[in-house]
Amino acid sequence: MMNIRFPLILSIPVLVSGCAAAPLVSPDASHILVTRNAPAEECMFVGEVLGSQGNFWSAEFTSDEDLVRGARNRMRDEAYNLGANFVQIEMENQSQNTADQSLGGVYSSVIIGNAYVCPKI
Repeated sequence: MMNIRFPLILSIPVLVSGCAAAPLVSPDASHILVTRNAPAEECMFVGEVLGSQGNFWSAEFTSDEDLVRGARNRMRDEAYNLGANFVQIEMENQSQNTADQSLGGVYSSVIIGNAYVCPKI
């Protein structure tokens, strides 16, 4: 019995961690402006960024809001690593589970954007 319980106890934190939004790796990334609006002309494009969170297995334990927030946080971290302070969202996709009505709602969120360095935000 001891051999079975120990791995099960160790797996609980892994299962529960799927329930929250992915945190920002860098707290400074929270200052990056994420919008659908176009950047100002003086902004310089530095790269495409992507953020995603969720999968079919963790969806039941993660709120729709946390899936979207986690995807945005991951996108902000990518933008921060490029030195950007502005991201224009190009595409958002929240995958829905339509095969089984008991598993309704979003099960993954993906956001793609263009990162820019802007002199003034």
